[in-house]
Amino acid sequence: MRLSAAPNLNAMLWRSTFPVRLLISLILSVVAVSSVMGASLKPDDINDVNAQIKIIHPKPNQLVASVDSAFILGNVPAENDGQAYKLFINDQFVPVHPNGGFIAFLPIAPDTFQFHLEAYLVEKDRYKDLNGTSSKNDILSIHIQRALTKTLSVVVPKPMQTLPMDSTVFDREINLPSGDIVMTSGDRFKVEFRGTPGRAAWFGIPGVIDSVPMAELEPQMQQFFGESVFGAGGVPESLKVAGVYSGFYDIPPGVQCDTVRLNYCLGQLGVRELLHRFWLPPYEHDDRMLSMLLSMTDTTCADTISSYRVSINGPDYPFTVRFMDSVQIIRYAPRMGYFAIFQPKGVEALAVGAEADWYRIQLSKTQFAWVQKNSVEILPKGILPPSSYLASVRTYDSTGSLLFEFPLTGKHPFRVFEDDPKTLRIQLFGVTSNTDWIRYDFADTLVDIATWSQPENGVYEFKIHLRHDIWGYDTFYRGNTFYFQLNKAPEDLNDIEDKIIVIDPGHSKDSGAIGPTGYTEAEANLAIALKVAEKLQSRGAIVVLTREDMSDLPLYDRPTIAKIVDADLFVSIHNNALPDRINPFQNNGSSTYYYHPHSIGLARAIQKALVPKTELRDFGLYHGNLAVNRPTQYPAVLVECAFMILPEQEALLKTDKFRERIAEAITDGIEEFLKEAHNVRK
Repeated sequence: MRLSAAPNLNAMLWRSTFPVRLLISLILSVVAVSSVMGASLKPDDINDVNAQIKIIHPKPNQLVASVDSAFILGNVPAENDGQAYKLFINDQFVPVHPNGGFIAFLPIAPDTFQFHLEAYLVEKDRYKDLNGTSSKNDILSIHIQRALTKTLSVVVPKPMQTLPMDSTVFDREINLPSGDIVMTSGDRFKVEFRGTPGRAAWFGIPGVIDSVPMAELEPQMQQFFGESVFGAGGVPESLKVAGVYSGFYDIPPGVQCDTVRLNYCLGQLGVRELLHRFWLPPYEHDDRMLSMLLSMTDTTCADTISSYRVSINGPDYPFTVRFMDSVQIIRYAPRMGYFAIFQPKGVEALAVGAEADWYRIQLSKTQFAWVQKNSVEILPKGILPPSSYLASVRTYDSTGSLLFEFPLTGKHPFRVFEDDPKTLRIQLFGVTSNTDWIRYDFADTLVDIATWSQPENGVYEFKIHLRHDIWGYDTFYRGNTFYFQLNKAPEDLNDIEDKIIVIDPGHSKDSGAIGPTGYTEAEANLAIALKVAEKLQSRGAIVVLTREDMSDLPLYDRPTIAKIVDADLFVSIHNNALPDRINPFQNNGSSTYYYHPHSIGLARAIQKALVPKTELRDFGLYHGNLAVNRPTQYPAVLVECAFMILPEQEALLKTDKFRERIAEAITDGIEEFLKEAHNVRK
């Protein structure tokens, strides 16, 4: 703020004594400030105590999921009466949307990091005189109406760095299990830890083996999944870290230990290691001379024990577990990718190992998967999972579906593969073929041929070759009989009329992403979904909205609604945000997500229509493991229309015109998908 007094008064002040000069200066400053503020601002503006900087993301003291850069978004008061705020964050100019929203992508540093925000209210005409400069000093040189400030502290994690070479230090275990583990003969036990580079490393399992050699890996790149999925250039060029050691032990028959901790050792690379590497086979120390040489080596060593316990061939294993959840997911590893979905209550399997809160189950001689401990019950010792011999398979045709019947003697785990648009495979674990009969319903026109095979002991495989592309399917048990229901495409695909389409406005009680001005994704999704419903109904579709207002609707109730109404298609409406580390100015736009292969056609058609209608970037077509896309009964997609966190796109989402364009694109995409499906079936 620049103030000046009349020249004659200044001359008089300098002729006065110091106390008098100081007093008069203070009086003149107050008079000048009152004059300027009174002339430039309305009384209501002067008394507006609510004028402030509001930060939407990140929250105070939030742990930021990045180490070098992150975005911050929020709002200042909107433009008004030719006045607007000019914003600086950590002295960097940040553009502000006319509605007051802003977002900035800024460098950050580890430990506690502070964002300092300063917003200066200026007259737009005076700002134009500066030719749009973003210099803080230039902006401060013009007539400032008001200054707002705010400071936000966040916590930034420290990136992993190579340890110094001046001492031998064991730093930490890496890629470690989430808790205690139970293993069995034939398993491979892998260990990794980080320490001082250029050393020799071992690990031991008390009571099993004393010293398993480990090797130092090439310097490792620190990866961040968000960059590889959503970013522009794959994994970032983070610092490479040396000093990562890896070793493994294949568990032989006959060994046993119960809840022991591993021993780790990191030592100098001396005579002992050189002898082991270039002369001696491991663990040969019989020669007295060599023993003497080994005893003379540098024994400086960093020792520690593991943070988790290990059991091998424990007396309690194996045992049979029974699934208790109505719909169970089994995974390739704890908390990792899905091995199979929608396993019903009552399925049984053999537990042969464990890690923390997970059991490892054996499905066949070569195939294993993982289930959560709290989703199963342990059956008494002596009970084995069911073993069935499948003698026949039969199909039953109906108006909307074709049912395959597999009579078994127990509830077996299973999984389904879509090999291509016209081929399905069903694997039943614990089942052996005795299949002499496959009976087709002669009224059926969907199946070309069905075949069975036994790819390995205990794995029965049934393959279905179709005349038309897969539309959807369902799986369930009635008693011990397994059923596979193949859903037929709706009649007259060339016309959207009478198609049952479920439109799901994502989020509700959970607000989802939040824009710079506080507009929530739940609100935006609903506004768009209502427009989509209106468009579809105008073209004759039967539309079911999972919610029509802001009342709460749990996530897993949404596909349940679609199943109840026997949906032909399912579309979930969303708007996007990003992980902290991703630059939102480079990575944004419209995108569409599917899960099962039979849904990719719908996703492609909507994405193709969405990009030109929104006039936003093409942010991509994704396979995404999302709850509303996992149901198998119908084609299902999730649409991310725009980016909530960008001020310009948030502002667009508030307008009927933009919502209309999105709704028209989604409707056009659905219609085009149906027409393409019709043409394929000609």
